[in-house]
Amino acid sequence: MVLTLVSQWVLQFPLAYVLSEHTSLGVYGLWWAFPISNVTIALFTIGVYAKGDWKKKRITDAEEILTEKVSKEILADEGTRTRL
Repeated sequence: MVLTLVSQWVLQFPLAYVLSEHTSLGVYGLWWAFPISNVTIALFTIGVYAKGDWKKKRITDAEEILTEKVSKEILADEGTRTRL
């Protein structure tokens, strides 16, 4: 979502304005802004993905708590089965 917002507001709209108003492309500058911004943001996204920092972030510690609860339930369940 962040990449989409950045690509539209920071890259695509200003690029469309500059290409249409300040170059000889005119209206065609608007249309050139779409593929230029899409290719640029795709390369940026590939770079972010390849760097791998996104894999290190943890949103919550809920996974650890859930794992502990499930482990306790399994042990309790297995304990009752062995007694039968």
